[in-house]
Amino acid sequence: MIATTRRAALLSAFATVGAAALARPAFAREQGKAGAAIDQFAQEVMAAFPDEPGLGVCVVEDGEITLAKGYGVKRLGAPDKVTDSTLFGVASNTKAFTAAALAMLVEEGRVKWDEPVTTYLPNFQMSDPIVTKLMTVRDLLCHRSGLTLGAGDLMIWPNPTHTRADIVAGLKYLPIGGQFRGGYAYDNVLYVAAGEVIAAVTGAPWEIFIQKRILDPLKMTDSVPLPSLIGNRSRAEPHARMGPPVRGLGPQTVLPFDGSFDSAGAAGGLNTSPRDIGKWMQVQLGLGTTPGGVKLWTEASGREMWKPQTITAWSDGPTADNPVRASLQAYALGWFVNDHRGEKIVWHTGGLAGFISYTGLLPGRKSGVMVMTNAEENTVFRSLRYGGPDRLQGRSDFDWIASSRKVQAENDAKTIKEAAEAVTPKGGGVAPTLPLTAYAGTYRDPWYGTVTVSVAGKGKKARLKIAFDKTPALKGALETFDGDTFKTRFDDRSQEDAFVAFSVKDGKVAGATMRAVSPLADFSYDYQDLKLVRL
Repeated sequence: MIATTRRAALLSAFATVGAAALARPAFAREQGKAGAAIDQFAQEVMAAFPDEPGLGVCVVEDGEITLAKGYGVKRLGAPDKVTDSTLFGVASNTKAFTAAALAMLVEEGRVKWDEPVTTYLPNFQMSDPIVTKLMTVRDLLCHRSGLTLGAGDLMIWPNPTHTRADIVAGLKYLPIGGQFRGGYAYDNVLYVAAGEVIAAVTGAPWEIFIQKRILDPLKMTDSVPLPSLIGNRSRAEPHARMGPPVRGLGPQTVLPFDGSFDSAGAAGGLNTSPRDIGKWMQVQLGLGTTPGGVKLWTEASGREMWKPQTITAWSDGPTADNPVRASLQAYALGWFVNDHRGEKIVWHTGGLAGFISYTGLLPGRKSGVMVMTNAEENTVFRSLRYGGPDRLQGRSDFDWIASSRKVQAENDAKTIKEAAEAVTPKGGGVAPTLPLTAYAGTYRDPWYGTVTVSVAGKGKKARLKIAFDKTPALKGALETFDGDTFKTRFDDRSQEDAFVAFSVKDGKVAGATMRAVSPLADFSYDYQDLKLVRL
Protein backbone atom coordinates (compact mmCIF):
# COMPACT_ATOMS: atom_id res chain seq x y z
CA MET A 1 0.00 0.00 0.00
CA ILE A 2 2.46 1.22 0.09
CA ALA A 3 2.88 4.54 -2.31
CA THR A 4 5.86 10.46 -2.33
CA THR A 5 8.40 12.45 -3.87
CA ARG A 6 9.44 16.28 -3.76
CA ARG A 7 10.90 18.61 -6.18
CA ALA A 8 17.09 28.74 -7.87
CA ALA A 9 21.58 30.41 -10.94
CA LEU A 10 21.99 33.39 -8.99
CA LEU A 11 21.99 35.39 -12.19
CA SER A 12 21.67 39.08 -12.75
CA ALA A 13 18.12 40.41 -12.95
CA PHE A 14 18.52 40.83 -16.69
CA ALA A 15 19.84 37.30 -17.21
CA THR A 16 17.07 35.79 -15.07
CA VAL A 17 14.31 37.57 -16.94
CA GLY A 18 15.89 36.85 -20.28
CA ALA A 19 16.41 33.13 -19.61
CA ALA A 20 12.86 32.72 -18.31
CA ALA A 21 11.42 34.48 -21.33
CA LEU A 22 13.40 32.32 -23.74
CA ALA A 23 12.53 29.10 -21.91
CA ARG A 24 8.85 29.88 -21.43
CA PRO A 25 6.68 27.40 -23.36
CA ALA A 26 4.43 28.72 -26.08
CA PHE A 27 1.37 27.64 -24.10
CA ALA A 28 2.47 29.32 -20.84
CA ARG A 29 -0.11 31.40 -19.04
CA GLU A 30 0.08 34.22 -16.58
CA GLN A 31 2.38 33.05 -13.76
CA GLY A 32 0.39 31.95 -10.73
CA LYS A 33 -2.88 31.49 -12.58
CA ALA A 34 -2.83 27.70 -12.23
CA GLY A 35 -1.86 27.98 -8.57
CA ALA A 36 -4.84 30.24 -7.95
CA ALA A 37 -7.15 27.89 -9.86
CA ILE A 38 -5.95 24.84 -7.94
CA ASP A 39 -6.25 26.74 -4.65
CA GLN A 40 -9.86 27.55 -5.49
CA PHE A 41 -10.53 23.97 -6.58
CA ALA A 42 -9.00 22.56 -3.39
CA GLN A 43 -11.37 24.74 -1.36
CA GLU A 44 -14.30 23.51 -3.45
CA VAL A 45 -13.25 19.89 -2.88
CA MET A 46 -12.95 20.41 0.87
CA ALA A 47 -16.42 22.01 0.94
CA ALA A 48 -17.89 19.19 -1.15
CA PHE A 49 -16.47 16.47 1.11
CA PRO A 50 -16.56 17.89 4.66
CA ASP A 51 -15.47 14.59 6.22
CA GLU A 52 -11.97 15.17 4.83
CA PRO A 53 -9.92 16.43 7.80
CA GLY A 54 -6.93 18.00 6.08
CA LEU A 55 -5.09 18.58 2.86
CA GLY A 56 -1.73 19.89 1.69
CA VAL A 57 -1.20 21.18 -1.85
CA CYS A 58 1.84 22.49 -3.72
CA VAL A 59 1.89 23.85 -7.27
CA VAL A 60 4.90 24.58 -9.46
CA GLU A 61 4.35 26.65 -12.62
CA ASP A 62 7.08 27.06 -15.21
CA GLY A 63 9.62 26.07 -12.57
CA GLU A 64 8.38 28.42 -9.85
CA ILE A 65 6.41 27.51 -6.72
CA THR A 66 3.13 29.41 -6.91
CA LEU A 67 1.13 27.61 -4.22
CA ALA A 68 2.14 25.83 -1.00
CA LYS A 69 -0.79 25.68 1.35
CA GLY A 70 -2.63 23.66 3.97
CA TYR A 71 -6.38 23.19 4.22
CA GLY A 72 -8.55 21.86 7.02
CA VAL A 73 -7.29 20.41 10.28
CA LYS A 74 -4.59 18.01 11.37
CA ARG A 75 -7.07 16.01 13.43
CA LEU A 76 -10.85 15.85 13.23
CA GLY A 77 -12.47 17.50 16.23
CA ALA A 78 -9.34 19.48 17.08
CA PRO A 79 -8.61 23.12 16.17
CA ASP A 80 -5.04 22.83 14.86
CA LYS A 81 -4.99 23.81 11.19
CA VAL A 82 -2.95 22.22 8.44
CA THR A 83 -0.33 24.73 7.31
CA ASP A 84 2.33 24.82 4.60
CA SER A 85 4.78 23.26 7.11
CA THR A 86 2.57 20.37 8.29
CA LEU A 87 4.10 16.97 7.60
CA PHE A 88 2.25 14.21 5.76
CA GLY A 89 3.38 10.66 5.15
CA VAL A 90 3.73 10.39 1.39
CA ALA A 91 4.45 6.66 1.20
CA SER A 92 5.39 5.41 -2.27
CA ASN A 93 6.12 8.88 -3.57
CA THR A 94 9.38 8.12 -1.71
CA LYS A 95 10.34 5.69 -4.47
CA ALA A 96 11.44 8.52 -6.77
CA PHE A 97 13.91 9.62 -4.09
CA THR A 98 15.42 6.14 -4.05
CA ALA A 99 15.66 6.16 -7.85
CA ALA A 100 17.31 9.59 -7.78
CA ALA A 101 19.82 8.42 -5.16
CA LEU A 102 20.80 5.52 -7.39
CA ALA A 103 21.04 7.82 -10.41
CA MET A 104 23.51 9.99 -8.50
CA LEU A 105 25.58 6.93 -7.64
CA VAL A 106 25.47 5.81 -11.27
CA GLU A 107 26.90 9.19 -12.31
CA GLU A 108 29.69 8.74 -9.77
CA GLY A 109 30.55 5.33 -11.23
CA ARG A 110 29.72 3.53 -8.00
CA VAL A 111 26.64 1.76 -9.36
CA LYS A 112 25.55 0.64 -12.83
CA TRP A 113 21.88 0.45 -13.79
CA ASP A 114 22.26 -2.84 -15.64
CA GLU A 115 24.72 -4.55 -13.31
CA PRO A 116 23.43 -7.60 -11.42
CA VAL A 117 22.20 -6.85 -7.92
CA THR A 118 24.53 -9.57 -6.63
CA THR A 119 27.49 -7.35 -7.56
CA TYR A 120 26.51 -5.07 -4.68
CA LEU A 121 24.57 -7.50 -2.47
CA PRO A 122 26.36 -10.88 -2.80
CA ASN A 123 23.76 -12.67 -0.65
CA PHE A 124 20.80 -11.38 -2.69
CA GLN A 125 18.56 -14.24 -3.83
CA MET A 126 15.19 -14.66 -5.47
CA SER A 127 13.32 -17.97 -5.36
CA ASP A 128 14.37 -18.67 -8.95
CA PRO A 129 18.17 -18.89 -9.35
CA ILE A 130 17.97 -17.66 -12.94
CA VAL A 131 16.09 -14.55 -11.81
CA THR A 132 18.69 -14.06 -9.09
CA LYS A 133 21.44 -14.11 -11.68
CA LEU A 134 19.66 -11.78 -14.12
CA MET A 135 18.14 -9.25 -11.69
CA THR A 136 19.77 -5.85 -12.17
CA VAL A 137 19.65 -2.62 -10.20
CA ARG A 138 17.26 -1.26 -12.84
CA ASP A 139 14.96 -4.27 -12.34
CA LEU A 140 14.64 -3.45 -8.64
CA LEU A 141 12.84 -0.21 -9.52
CA CYS A 142 10.33 -1.06 -12.25
CA HIS A 143 8.03 -3.82 -10.91
CA ARG A 144 8.81 -6.49 -13.50
CA SER A 145 10.46 -9.12 -11.30
CA GLY A 146 7.71 -11.73 -11.60
CA LEU A 147 6.69 -11.29 -7.96
CA THR A 148 2.94 -11.07 -7.41
CA LEU A 149 1.22 -7.83 -6.38
CA GLY A 150 2.53 -6.69 -2.99
CA ALA A 151 4.39 -9.94 -2.38
CA GLY A 152 6.21 -9.91 0.94
CA ASP A 153 4.56 -6.73 2.18
CA LEU A 154 3.72 -8.29 5.55
CA MET A 155 7.46 -7.92 6.22
CA ILE A 156 7.04 -4.14 6.01
CA TRP A 157 3.40 -3.58 7.00
CA PRO A 158 1.70 -3.06 9.46
CA ASN A 159 4.55 -2.12 11.78
CA PRO A 160 6.35 -5.49 11.88
CA THR A 161 9.72 -6.09 13.52
CA HIS A 162 11.50 -7.33 10.40
CA THR A 163 14.81 -5.62 9.72
CA ARG A 164 16.01 -4.61 6.27
CA ALA A 165 18.29 -7.67 6.32
CA ASP A 166 15.28 -9.85 7.15
CA ILE A 167 13.32 -8.42 4.23
CA VAL A 168 16.11 -8.98 1.72
CA ALA A 169 16.72 -12.48 3.10
CA GLY A 170 13.02 -13.28 2.74
CA LEU A 171 13.04 -12.60 -1.00
CA LYS A 172 14.40 -16.06 -1.77
CA TYR A 173 11.20 -17.60 -0.40
CA LEU A 174 8.68 -15.43 -2.24
CA PRO A 175 7.16 -17.34 -5.16
CA ILE A 176 7.63 -15.99 -8.67
CA GLY A 177 4.04 -15.71 -9.89
CA GLY A 178 4.76 -14.24 -13.31
CA GLN A 179 7.42 -14.07 -15.97
CA PHE A 180 10.61 -12.16 -15.16
CA ARG A 181 10.53 -8.91 -17.19
CA GLY A 182 7.36 -10.23 -18.79
CA GLY A 183 4.74 -8.20 -16.97
CA TYR A 184 3.92 -5.70 -14.26
CA ALA A 185 3.06 -6.25 -10.60
CA TYR A 186 3.70 -3.50 -8.07
CA ASP A 187 6.03 -4.38 -5.21
CA ASN A 188 7.69 -2.68 -2.26
CA VAL A 189 10.22 -5.24 -1.08
CA LEU A 190 12.56 -4.75 -4.03
CA TYR A 191 12.77 -1.04 -3.24
CA VAL A 192 14.01 -2.10 0.20
CA ALA A 193 16.70 -4.09 -1.63
CA ALA A 194 17.46 -0.99 -3.72
CA GLY A 195 17.97 0.96 -0.52
CA GLU A 196 20.36 -1.71 0.66
CA VAL A 197 22.35 -1.34 -2.57
CA ILE A 198 22.76 2.35 -1.70
CA ALA A 199 23.87 1.43 1.81
CA ALA A 200 26.31 -1.19 0.53
CA VAL A 201 28.15 1.14 -1.86
CA THR A 202 28.13 4.23 0.40
CA GLY A 203 28.69 2.62 3.76
CA ALA A 204 25.74 4.48 5.27
CA PRO A 205 22.02 3.70 5.56
CA TRP A 206 19.59 4.83 2.86
CA GLU A 207 18.14 7.58 5.05
CA ILE A 208 21.57 9.17 5.60
CA PHE A 209 22.16 9.40 1.84
CA ILE A 210 18.70 10.90 1.26
CA GLN A 211 19.20 13.44 4.03
CA LYS A 212 22.70 14.54 3.04
CA ARG A 213 22.47 14.32 -0.73
CA ILE A 214 18.87 15.41 -1.40
CA LEU A 215 17.02 16.95 1.56
CA ASP A 216 19.90 19.09 2.82
CA PRO A 217 21.00 20.55 -0.55
CA LEU A 218 17.37 21.39 -1.39
CA LYS A 219 16.90 22.93 2.06
CA MET A 220 13.90 20.69 2.72
CA THR A 221 14.14 21.47 6.42
CA ASP A 222 10.65 20.24 7.36
CA SER A 223 11.15 16.83 5.78
CA VAL A 224 12.47 13.58 7.23
CA PRO A 225 13.28 10.36 5.37
CA LEU A 226 11.77 8.14 8.09
CA PRO A 227 8.65 8.61 10.23
CA SER A 228 10.60 7.77 13.38
CA LEU A 229 12.61 10.97 12.83
CA ILE A 230 9.60 13.31 12.96
CA GLY A 231 10.08 14.14 16.64
CA ASN A 232 8.29 17.34 17.61
CA ARG A 233 7.63 18.51 14.06
CA SER A 234 4.10 19.51 13.19
CA ARG A 235 2.38 16.54 11.53
CA ALA A 236 -1.08 15.57 10.34
CA GLU A 237 -2.94 12.75 12.06
CA PRO A 238 -4.13 9.80 9.92
CA HIS A 239 -7.83 9.06 9.41
CA ALA A 240 -9.95 6.34 7.79
CA ARG A 241 -13.49 4.97 7.74
CA MET A 242 -13.39 1.80 9.79
CA GLY A 243 -16.84 0.39 8.98
CA PRO A 244 -19.29 -1.12 9.27
CA PRO A 245 -19.24 -3.32 7.36
CA VAL A 246 -15.58 -2.93 6.27
CA ARG A 247 -12.77 -0.42 6.27
CA GLY A 248 -13.54 2.25 3.70
CA LEU A 249 -17.16 2.65 4.80
CA GLY A 250 -18.77 4.18 7.88
CA PRO A 251 -17.82 7.32 9.82
CA GLN A 252 -14.38 8.91 9.74
CA THR A 253 -12.06 7.74 12.54
CA VAL A 254 -8.69 8.97 13.79
CA LEU A 255 -6.07 6.22 13.48
CA PRO A 256 -2.98 5.63 15.60
CA PHE A 257 0.05 7.19 13.91
CA ASP A 258 2.49 4.55 12.69
CA GLY A 259 5.92 5.96 13.49
CA SER A 260 7.73 2.87 12.32
CA PHE A 261 8.25 1.93 8.67
CA ASP A 262 11.97 2.50 9.08
CA SER A 263 12.88 -0.87 7.60
CA ALA A 264 10.96 -0.03 4.42
CA GLY A 265 12.10 3.59 4.26
CA ALA A 266 13.36 3.30 0.68
CA ALA A 267 9.90 2.14 -0.42
CA GLY A 268 7.79 4.67 1.46
CA GLY A 269 9.31 6.35 4.50
CA LEU A 270 9.35 10.03 3.55
CA ASN A 271 7.33 12.61 5.48
CA THR A 272 7.19 16.08 3.96
CA SER A 273 5.27 19.35 3.88
CA PRO A 274 3.55 21.39 1.15
CA ARG A 275 6.29 24.02 1.16
CA ASP A 276 9.11 21.47 1.07
CA ILE A 277 7.75 19.23 -1.66
CA GLY A 278 7.84 22.08 -4.16
CA LYS A 279 11.64 22.12 -3.97
CA TRP A 280 11.68 18.46 -4.97
CA MET A 281 9.27 19.10 -7.80
CA GLN A 282 11.49 21.95 -9.02
CA VAL A 283 14.61 19.79 -9.20
CA GLN A 284 12.67 17.05 -10.98
CA LEU A 285 11.19 19.46 -13.52
CA GLY A 286 14.65 21.01 -13.91
CA LEU A 287 16.05 17.57 -14.78
CA GLY A 288 18.36 17.62 -11.80
CA THR A 289 18.95 21.33 -11.33
CA THR A 290 16.90 23.79 -9.28
CA PRO A 291 16.01 27.33 -10.46
CA GLY A 292 18.67 28.55 -8.00
CA GLY A 293 21.41 26.47 -9.62
CA VAL A 294 21.66 23.58 -7.15
CA LYS A 295 22.54 20.54 -9.26
CA LEU A 296 21.87 17.05 -7.94
CA TRP A 297 22.04 15.01 -11.14
CA THR A 298 22.50 15.52 -14.86
CA GLU A 299 19.81 16.05 -17.46
CA ALA A 300 20.67 12.63 -18.90
CA SER A 301 19.93 10.98 -15.55
CA GLY A 302 16.72 12.97 -15.22
CA ARG A 303 15.51 11.68 -18.55
CA GLU A 304 16.65 8.14 -17.71
CA MET A 305 14.47 8.12 -14.61
CA TRP A 306 11.45 9.17 -16.70
CA LYS A 307 12.07 6.64 -19.49
CA PRO A 308 9.32 3.96 -19.62
CA GLN A 309 10.53 0.50 -18.64
CA THR A 310 7.42 -1.63 -18.01
CA ILE A 311 3.98 -1.37 -19.57
CA THR A 312 1.51 -1.22 -16.69
CA ALA A 313 -1.87 -0.66 -18.37
CA TRP A 314 -3.54 0.10 -21.67
CA SER A 315 -7.04 1.01 -22.80
CA ASP A 316 -9.07 2.45 -25.68
CA GLY A 317 -8.31 5.92 -24.33
CA PRO A 318 -10.49 8.75 -23.02
CA THR A 319 -14.23 8.37 -22.56
CA ALA A 320 -17.03 10.80 -21.79
CA ASP A 321 -16.93 9.65 -18.16
CA ASN A 322 -13.14 9.75 -17.93
CA PRO A 323 -11.51 12.26 -20.29
CA VAL A 324 -8.00 11.57 -18.94
CA ARG A 325 -7.97 7.78 -19.31
CA ALA A 326 -4.63 6.94 -20.91
CA SER A 327 -4.35 4.63 -23.88
CA LEU A 328 -0.94 3.48 -22.64
CA GLN A 329 0.67 3.72 -19.22
CA ALA A 330 4.16 2.63 -18.19
CA TYR A 331 6.43 2.54 -15.16
CA ALA A 332 9.82 4.18 -15.34
CA LEU A 333 12.30 4.40 -12.43
CA GLY A 334 10.22 5.44 -9.44
CA TRP A 335 7.59 7.11 -11.67
CA PHE A 336 4.56 6.25 -13.79
CA VAL A 337 4.43 7.84 -17.25
CA ASN A 338 1.46 8.38 -19.57
CA ASP A 339 -0.45 11.21 -21.22
CA HIS A 340 -2.92 13.63 -19.65
CA ARG A 341 -5.16 15.17 -22.29
CA GLY A 342 -2.45 15.08 -24.93
CA GLU A 343 0.52 15.99 -22.71
CA LYS A 344 3.10 13.76 -21.09
CA ILE A 345 2.56 13.41 -17.36
CA VAL A 346 5.05 11.87 -14.92
CA TRP A 347 3.36 10.88 -11.68
CA HIS A 348 3.12 8.65 -8.65
CA THR A 349 0.74 7.97 -5.82
CA GLY A 350 1.34 6.90 -2.25
CA GLY A 351 -0.76 5.25 0.41
CA LEU A 352 -0.21 4.50 4.09
CA ALA A 353 -2.66 3.96 6.92
CA GLY A 354 -4.64 7.21 6.92
CA PHE A 355 -2.60 9.02 4.27
CA ILE A 356 -2.93 9.22 0.47
CA SER A 357 -0.76 11.39 -1.78
CA TYR A 358 -0.16 12.21 -5.42
CA THR A 359 2.59 13.91 -7.42
CA GLY A 360 1.86 14.88 -11.03
CA LEU A 361 4.43 16.60 -13.24
CA LEU A 362 3.85 18.05 -16.74
CA PRO A 363 7.44 18.28 -18.01
CA GLY A 364 6.48 20.21 -21.15
CA ARG A 365 5.28 23.06 -18.95
CA LYS A 366 7.85 22.63 -16.18
CA SER A 367 4.79 22.49 -13.96
CA GLY A 368 3.35 20.10 -11.42
CA VAL A 369 1.00 19.57 -8.52
CA MET A 370 1.42 17.65 -5.29
CA VAL A 371 -1.57 16.61 -3.17
CA MET A 372 -1.25 15.22 0.36
CA THR A 373 -4.24 14.06 2.39
CA ASN A 374 -4.57 12.74 5.93
CA ALA A 375 -7.53 10.47 5.26
CA GLU A 376 -8.28 7.51 3.01
CA GLU A 377 -10.87 9.52 1.09
CA ASN A 378 -10.89 8.46 -2.55
CA THR A 379 -13.41 11.15 -3.53
CA VAL A 380 -11.09 13.94 -2.38
CA PHE A 381 -8.02 12.24 -3.76
CA ARG A 382 -9.51 11.45 -7.17
CA SER A 383 -10.98 14.93 -7.59
CA LEU A 384 -7.62 16.61 -7.02
CA ARG A 385 -5.52 13.98 -8.73
CA TYR A 386 -7.22 14.69 -12.05
CA GLY A 387 -8.60 18.16 -11.49
CA GLY A 388 -5.18 19.48 -10.48
CA PRO A 389 -3.37 18.62 -13.73
CA ASP A 390 -6.43 19.84 -15.67
CA ARG A 391 -5.96 23.27 -14.11
CA LEU A 392 -2.25 23.22 -14.85
CA GLN A 393 -3.39 23.02 -18.46
CA GLY A 394 -5.78 25.93 -17.97
CA ARG A 395 -8.93 23.85 -18.17
CA SER A 396 -11.83 23.11 -15.85
CA ASP A 397 -14.24 21.61 -18.36
CA PHE A 398 -14.92 18.37 -16.43
CA ASP A 399 -16.64 18.09 -13.06
CA TRP A 400 -14.29 15.83 -11.14
CA ILE A 401 -16.20 16.34 -7.90
CA ALA A 402 -19.45 15.01 -9.37
CA SER A 403 -17.60 12.24 -11.17
CA SER A 404 -15.83 11.17 -7.98
CA ARG A 405 -19.11 11.14 -6.06
CA LYS A 406 -20.62 8.88 -8.71
CA VAL A 407 -17.67 6.51 -8.82
CA GLN A 408 -17.56 6.28 -5.03
CA ALA A 409 -21.29 5.53 -4.79
CA GLU A 410 -20.94 2.74 -7.34
CA ASN A 411 -17.90 1.32 -5.54
CA ASP A 412 -19.61 1.50 -2.15
CA ALA A 413 -22.62 -0.43 -3.41
CA LYS A 414 -20.34 -3.08 -4.89
CA THR A 415 -18.31 -3.28 -1.69
CA ILE A 416 -21.38 -3.74 0.52
CA LYS A 417 -22.55 -6.61 -1.68
CA GLU A 418 -19.12 -8.28 -1.81
CA ALA A 419 -18.52 -7.80 1.91
CA ALA A 420 -21.79 -9.54 2.72
CA GLU A 421 -20.89 -12.41 0.41
CA ALA A 422 -17.41 -12.70 1.94
CA VAL A 423 -18.74 -13.35 5.44
CA THR A 424 -21.40 -15.82 4.30
CA PRO A 425 -20.01 -19.34 4.91
CA LYS A 426 -20.03 -21.32 1.69
CA GLY A 427 -20.26 -24.55 3.63
CA GLY A 428 -23.13 -23.42 5.80
CA GLY A 429 -21.06 -22.51 8.84
CA VAL A 430 -20.44 -26.06 10.01
CA ALA A 431 -18.39 -26.76 13.12
CA PRO A 432 -14.62 -27.41 12.94
CA THR A 433 -13.73 -31.03 12.22
CA LEU A 434 -11.35 -31.21 15.21
CA PRO A 435 -11.36 -30.00 18.81
CA LEU A 436 -10.04 -26.43 19.13
CA THR A 437 -6.93 -27.63 20.91
CA ALA A 438 -5.94 -29.53 17.76
CA TYR A 439 -5.43 -26.26 15.87
CA ALA A 440 -3.13 -24.75 18.48
CA GLY A 441 0.55 -24.65 17.65
CA THR A 442 3.29 -22.70 15.92
CA TYR A 443 3.09 -22.29 12.17
CA ARG A 444 5.90 -21.02 10.02
CA ASP A 445 6.14 -19.37 6.63
CA PRO A 446 9.72 -19.16 5.32
CA TRP A 447 9.60 -15.50 4.23
CA TYR A 448 7.41 -14.06 7.00
CA GLY A 449 8.30 -16.12 10.05
CA THR A 450 6.04 -17.68 12.66
CA VAL A 451 2.36 -17.37 13.53
CA THR A 452 1.21 -18.80 16.85
CA VAL A 453 -2.26 -20.21 17.49
CA SER A 454 -3.07 -20.79 21.15
CA VAL A 455 -6.01 -21.77 23.33
CA ALA A 456 -7.39 -19.47 26.01
CA GLY A 457 -9.80 -20.88 28.61
CA LYS A 458 -10.97 -24.41 29.18
CA GLY A 459 -13.90 -26.61 28.29
CA LYS A 460 -16.85 -24.77 26.79
CA LYS A 461 -15.09 -21.46 27.42
CA ALA A 462 -12.09 -22.44 25.34
CA ARG A 463 -11.29 -19.98 22.55
CA LEU A 464 -8.50 -19.77 19.98
CA LYS A 465 -6.12 -16.85 19.71
CA ILE A 466 -3.73 -15.95 16.92
CA ALA A 467 -0.57 -13.87 16.91
CA PHE A 468 1.71 -12.92 14.05
CA ASP A 469 4.88 -13.17 16.07
CA LYS A 470 6.80 -10.44 14.21
CA THR A 471 3.80 -8.11 13.87
CA PRO A 472 2.45 -7.02 17.28
CA ALA A 473 -0.58 -5.33 15.68
CA LEU A 474 -1.81 -8.64 14.25
CA LYS A 475 -2.99 -10.52 17.30
CA GLY A 476 -6.42 -11.33 18.66
CA ALA A 477 -9.20 -13.88 18.59
CA LEU A 478 -9.51 -16.67 16.03
CA GLU A 479 -13.20 -17.35 15.64
CA THR A 480 -14.90 -20.38 14.11
CA PHE A 481 -16.37 -19.63 10.68
CA ASP A 482 -16.89 -22.59 8.38
CA GLY A 483 -15.47 -26.03 9.11
CA ASP A 484 -11.69 -25.80 9.29
CA THR A 485 -11.74 -22.16 8.16
CA PHE A 486 -11.56 -19.63 10.96
CA LYS A 487 -11.69 -15.83 10.96
CA THR A 488 -9.44 -13.48 12.87
CA ARG A 489 -10.70 -10.66 15.01
CA PHE A 490 -7.61 -8.62 15.71
CA ASP A 491 -7.55 -6.58 18.91
CA ASP A 492 -6.43 -3.58 16.86
CA ARG A 493 -9.57 -2.97 14.82
CA SER A 494 -7.72 -0.75 12.37
CA GLN A 495 -6.11 -3.91 10.95
CA GLU A 496 -7.62 -6.05 8.21
CA ASP A 497 -8.96 -9.38 9.40
CA ALA A 498 -8.24 -12.61 7.56
CA PHE A 499 -9.68 -16.06 6.99
CA VAL A 500 -7.39 -18.85 8.15
CA ALA A 501 -8.00 -22.14 6.35
CA PHE A 502 -6.35 -25.05 8.14
CA SER A 503 -5.39 -28.13 6.16
CA VAL A 504 -6.25 -31.35 7.97
CA LYS A 505 -4.64 -34.65 6.99
CA ASP A 506 -5.17 -37.98 8.77
CA GLY A 507 -6.90 -36.20 11.62
CA LYS A 508 -4.08 -33.75 12.22
CA VAL A 509 -3.52 -30.12 11.24
CA ALA A 510 -0.60 -29.86 8.82
CA GLY A 511 -0.65 -26.17 7.93
CA ALA A 512 -2.79 -23.23 6.90
CA THR A 513 -3.37 -20.65 4.20
CA MET A 514 -4.92 -17.21 4.57
CA ARG A 515 -6.78 -14.51 2.70
CA ALA A 516 -8.17 -11.09 3.60
CA VAL A 517 -11.82 -10.89 4.66
CA SER A 518 -12.58 -7.47 3.18
CA PRO A 519 -12.84 -6.96 -0.58
CA LEU A 520 -11.25 -3.54 0.02
CA ALA A 521 -8.23 -4.80 1.97
CA ASP A 522 -5.05 -3.11 0.83
CA PHE A 523 -2.81 -5.38 -1.22
CA SER A 524 -0.05 -4.92 1.35
CA TYR A 525 -1.99 -7.28 3.60
CA ASP A 526 -0.67 -10.09 1.43
CA TYR A 527 -2.06 -12.90 3.58
CA GLN A 528 -2.60 -14.96 0.45
CA ASP A 529 1.17 -15.32 -0.02
CA LEU A 530 1.58 -17.09 3.30
CA LYS A 531 2.08 -20.85 3.17
CA LEU A 532 2.07 -21.78 6.85
CA VAL A 533 3.47 -25.16 7.88
CA ARG A 534 2.89 -26.44 11.37
CA LEU A 535 6.12 -26.95 13.28
